[in-house]
Amino acid sequence: MMNASGVNHTVRGDIMHIQCTRKMLDFINRPTVSKNTDDDLYAWHADFLVVDRKKLFLLVNDLTRYCVVLYGLRKADFANPTDLFRRRIYVTMGVAGYDRELVGRYVDGIDSVTYDRTKNRTMVARLNRAMFYLSYDVEAGLIDGVPEQPHLSDRLNDMPVTENHGRVYYRPDQRMREYLKLFETNHE
Repeated sequence: MMNASGVNHTVRGDIMHIQCTRKMLDFINRPTVSKNTDDDLYAWHADFLVVDRKKLFLLVNDLTRYCVVLYGLRKADFANPTDLFRRRIYVTMGVAGYDRELVGRYVDGIDSVTYDRTKNRTMVARLNRAMFYLSYDVEAGLIDGVPEQPHLSDRLNDMPVTENHGRVYYRPDQRMREYLKLFETNHE
């Protein structure tokens, strides 16, 4: 299938593959698994920063740059990462107005979670830029006691991003909606 930017992508999944910064890998202390994540809607990058002595996590989808912001998770929360990420992505997208049934099918497709180091410098730069914007958005306030921070996710997902050396602009929210429609078409 061809997406809005004119690039052929197939949607495949079942394993959510999270590529982490060294700091994140040290925190979760999980084994790494190498995997080709090109054109994979289940491929994400992750990092965190510390705010008020609690960790503020950022997940960024590789294809869409859709962001999921989580706050206050502890190492024990990562004991069952499949349920953790299914639930948090579902809630974040649900609050953003996504079709809950479609998001449910997407997150139900996560059979397991694997981790690896960050993919390449481009993906690290994208993750760092999102972390930079997130560090300023924290002033909008954090919802204490709730892992999902949909108001921060929405702000990041509504900011225009660029690829192909500034030739293509899009909003991560719109791109994720496009890919979820593609996902729905491929999984009917």
